[in-house]
Amino acid sequence: MSDTSTLPQPAAYLRRHSSPGATAVDVHRETLRRFAARLGLPAPALYLDDLTPARGPRPRPQFEALVHAVMDGSHRVLLIPGPWVFSSEERRVRLAYQVLIAAGCRRILILPTPLATVWRRRFDAPDEHTG
Repeated sequence: MSDTSTLPQPAAYLRRHSSPGATAVDVHRETLRRFAARLGLPAPALYLDDLTPARGPRPRPQFEALVHAVMDGSHRVLLIPGPWVFSSEERRVRLAYQVLIAAGCRRILILPTPLATVWRRRFDAPDEHTG
């Protein structure tokens, strides 16, 4: 195993709906922690923004804090469950990636697709040899 003591702590970015009780955020947080451990990384620092129901530009103070932390050298690796955490719009996702990379982020790692989902997709796909 390699020595990870000199690597900065990874970061994780999530967004959540404002609702009481356990949420998908709790599941994603734990999954990202385990993903980091599998990669030999320490538990990530979590940056968590709330989704607001209003239309238009949404304030994302934790995304801004993440960018500043990357610029300061606190993080070089970002873990996310999927690009959808940045936006549902492709152009905004690309912009988020560009901002993070320009700030100094070296890797943005997305949780791998569970193998069962891959197998299900293969099983559900039409066979090209059948009519």
